[in-house]
Amino acid sequence: MFFKLALKNVTKSIRDYTIYFLTMTFGVCLFYMFNSIDSQKAMLNISAVQNKSMEMLTQSIGYVSIFISVILGFLIVYANRFLIRRRKKELGIYMTLGMEKGKISRIVVLETFFIGVFALAMGLVVGIFASQWLSVVTAKMFEVSMKAFQFTFSFNAFYKTLLYFGIIFLIVMIFNTISISKLKLIDLLTDGKKNEKLKIKRLWISVVLFLVSVVCLGAAYYFINKNGMLEVNGMFTASIVLGCVGTLLFFLSLSGFLLRVVQANKRLYYKNMNMFILRQINSKINTTFVSMSVICIMLLVTIGTLSTGMGLADVLTKGVKESTPYDLTFSYEYQRDNTKTPINDIAKKMEDDKIDLGRYAREYAQLNYYSSDLKYGDFHFDDSLLRQYFGYDQIKLVNKYPMPIISLTDYNRAAKMQGKPEISLKDDEFAVNCTLYQFQPAIESFLKNSGKIVLNGKQLTTAGKTAYRTALQTSMSQTDSGTLIVPDAMINSLSLQTEVLNVNYKVGVNEQELLQKLETVYSEDAVESGKIVRPYDMELSRALIFEQGAGLKTVVSYLAIYIGLVFLITSAAVLALQQLSEASDNAERYGLLQKLGAEESMVNRALFSQIAIYFFIPLSLAIVHSYVGIRVANNVVQMLGHLDIMGNTLFTAMIFLVIYGGYFLATYFGSRSMIHQRQN
Repeated sequence: MFFKLALKNVTKSIRDYTIYFLTMTFGVCLFYMFNSIDSQKAMLNISAVQNKSMEMLTQSIGYVSIFISVILGFLIVYANRFLIRRRKKELGIYMTLGMEKGKISRIVVLETFFIGVFALAMGLVVGIFASQWLSVVTAKMFEVSMKAFQFTFSFNAFYKTLLYFGIIFLIVMIFNTISISKLKLIDLLTDGKKNEKLKIKRLWISVVLFLVSVVCLGAAYYFINKNGMLEVNGMFTASIVLGCVGTLLFFLSLSGFLLRVVQANKRLYYKNMNMFILRQINSKINTTFVSMSVICIMLLVTIGTLSTGMGLADVLTKGVKESTPYDLTFSYEYQRDNTKTPINDIAKKMEDDKIDLGRYAREYAQLNYYSSDLKYGDFHFDDSLLRQYFGYDQIKLVNKYPMPIISLTDYNRAAKMQGKPEISLKDDEFAVNCTLYQFQPAIESFLKNSGKIVLNGKQLTTAGKTAYRTALQTSMSQTDSGTLIVPDAMINSLSLQTEVLNVNYKVGVNEQELLQKLETVYSEDAVESGKIVRPYDMELSRALIFEQGAGLKTVVSYLAIYIGLVFLITSAAVLALQQLSEASDNAERYGLLQKLGAEESMVNRALFSQIAIYFFIPLSLAIVHSYVGIRVANNVVQMLGHLDIMGNTLFTAMIFLVIYGGYFLATYFGSRSMIHQRQN
């Protein structure tokens, strides 16, 4: 009996469950799809480095999935709360007919079970097929070919999805049982006629709290702009706390503040059905300010991850081709360890250690970096040219760094290996090389307007008005914020900072053979025992950097999309369910409006405006938060490259238009159908 009744209720109320069902299906689909990435390795031609990136991605997705499951769990519990409220009158009729609360709970538990099983099954089916498409995307992200396409099924993702969502739905069933046990018959039958209790009854208090929220948010924006995101200190913590408090107070006071502002304009207040709409919004937001605040923060995370996550991935890999002009670079630093003995010639040291570098390399050249008392601050950069990229504290810190110096001969060797023209300097001239685009305008402004420095008591004049843009070694990104090029005679009195050996291979050389040879000769045991001195601290391979870059881009992009989509769906679903519940409760009020003479089109416009405002308010504040946050985040990645804010913002806007806009339209049409159905 209970089984049939529960199944009949689900079938009859399928329209009420549509958004809830689709949200759960989409959540299960995403959960399975991203957790099945580990099963895709069998189809891809990946190297050992890329395999490690896949393992890191799988591990990261696993940790994030725990957090995601908690978020989805709260969504499901929250959604069930509104679905039970939606059916309070129906449950009240059951109690009036003599049905015990335990039996009512059994019916609701069975209904929840049916919906959960259907959503889980549908989500898994869609996720299994969508994961095949994700395999193709993964191959493209890693820039590798596929061995052969084969249909894959991840038992690990399947079992994990069943476990996580099984626990979630079990908790929901327990929650529903507890909720129903606390219900009273009088509340079930009259709940739809009750107004929400206002948290703030005096409008002037709302206005004051609104102004306080603006002050808190303004202070939070100021602190985060001044401090940035690189250093977690008191100012950073204050910006987070003030931002959360300001957001909470904003929604707590917003409805009363809006009421005060609109009432001041009598023409607007009494126009059409604005008075009714405003009263509805005032009642709802005032009592759901906590959930609105949480939704706003979740939308902030969504905009932030989607706008900057994939953009950051592009920044991390965009300049790889320009930053890797050589097949292999060895570097040996003295800056951190003054006890080291200079190698002077890395290639000769390798030959002495029985490594035939000429067997692998068609050309190689050494380049030495030196340091002196000359710092970046001695160049008197135009701060206005730097402040568009860096904060005051960052510029102050950079100005204290000593500027690296190389000889003219070493620069020409590096340029020649890249096929670039060599340069010449007089005895009293210097030049500057810079590949970090944020510093180039400031350096060239100095060269044009001053162009004079003092190095070890000797004044030097610039040989040109522009900075050279030659990558002096293979690295992960373009990070040369300015390297001084001086005549060879000037370096004799300078301190050796770093020795670098750049290598280009012969055609057909197996890089792994050379790296294996180096690892054998300069093994950790041999170096630690003092039997041999390794003539480098680090080697960077162009091929390795390309592989790591592709892997890093995939990890960052997938995590950003995974987190962003789940947060966006959760936020939109909560808003949709709240408004559907509101429409159900207020169906009689909308019917009364028509009885008082309001046309159907006017009622529809009022409903559309109410839902639109309810969806737009948390999104609008989240956009303001995101604007500040993305600007600060952009400053963090400036040293690595330029973040394409406009392109990423358009991408995010399209995602919001499809998903957030889709939920909004579905909510409107569902609410309109519900209201007209009740009236008929």
